[in-house]
Amino acid sequence: MIWGLLRRYRCDICDKSFRHVEELMQHQQVVHGKDSMYECRACKMTFTNGEDLKAHARRYHSYKKN
Repeated sequence: MIWGLLRRYRCDICDKSFRHVEELMQHQQVVHGKDSMYECRACKMTFTNGEDLKAHARRYHSYKKN
């Protein structure tokens, strides 16, 4: 199986899995009514929205060399 197709993010309520953390967070908010924060899996920092989490990940956890 190709790594990019794996569903790595699993809902702790219903066990449904998603490819992107943003999809998991949206699922939890819409389906389960869970007002959860977006959490960085690398350092456990939390954010109020997915865009801030993405920017944080690019800035602090990116392995790409510019």
